[in-house]
Amino acid sequence: CYSIPILSSFPPPGTTVAAKAHGARVNHRDDTGQTALHLASETLNQPAIKLLLHCGANVNLTTTGTDETALHLAVWSSSCKAAVILAAGRQCVELLLLNGANVHLKNWEGHEAIHRACQSGREDIINLLLSYGADANSLTNQGETPLFLFLEKTINIRKTRLLKKLLSLSYPLKLANYEGRLPKVLQLSSCEHLKDMLIQVSLEVWSLQDICKFNIKKIYSGNMKYQLKGIIPTLLWNSMYVQKESSYASKARNVW
Repeated sequence: CYSIPILSSFPPPGTTVAAKAHGARVNHRDDTGQTALHLASETLNQPAIKLLLHCGANVNLTTTGTDETALHLAVWSSSCKAAVILAAGRQCVELLLLNGANVHLKNWEGHEAIHRACQSGREDIINLLLSYGADANSLTNQGETPLFLFLEKTINIRKTRLLKKLLSLSYPLKLANYEGRLPKVLQLSSCEHLKDMLIQVSLEVWSLQDICKFNIKKIYSGNMKYQLKGIIPTLLWNSMYVQKESSYASKARNVW
C-alpha cells in the first residue's frame, strides 16, 4: 500500500480505478497528522477533493493534535481575505457537505465550522452551513457563540443583514464569553447604542409561546420550513418566518 500525495496538479478522475487497484491508502496521514483530503481542503483544490472522496476518503477524519476536519480547513481557507474577495471556496465546502461532512464536529478550541465562517463574516458559507444544520448557539471552549466571533471583527458591523440573521437564530442571547468579555465591536464607543440594546434584550424573559416558536423554527429551518406551510395557520407561519417574531432580531429592530 502507498499513500496518495497531494499535488498542485492532481491526476484526473480517470485514475481512480488504477489508484484503488494499486492499494492507495486515501486515509493515510503524513508526518503532521494530515490526510490528503485535509491538505486538498486546506488548499481548496476541488478536483483533488472530488477524487479523494470518490476513492473513499473519510470526510470526517480529524487532524492529529488539533482535531480539525476537512470541513474546518476548507471553511478556514474560504474565510481568508483573498478567498473572501474572490468568493472562492464555496464549492469545496459544499462538496464536503454533500459527502457527509459533519457540521457539529469541534476542533481543539471547541470551534465548529460555523464559528470560523462567522468570524470572517462570509455570508454565503454561513448560509450553506446553516442549511446543513449548523448550530448558531454552539459554544467554543471559551464560551463564545458564532455571533460573538462575528462581532469580534469591526468590519462585520457593516453586514447588517447577517447580524440580523444570527440574532434571529440565537437563544438564549449570550453576549459575553466565560471570562465576561464582550466582543470587540461592542466595546467600541461608536457601537454603544447597539451594545446597550443587545444587553437590554438579552435580559428579557421570553414567554413560553415565544420559546416554542423559536424551537419550531430551529427544527424546521432552511427549506424544511415549507413543510409546515398548510399544516399550521398562515398567520402563525408568517409571524415566525416572514415577520420573524420571537427572535432577538425582532426585539432589537429599533437598532437598525
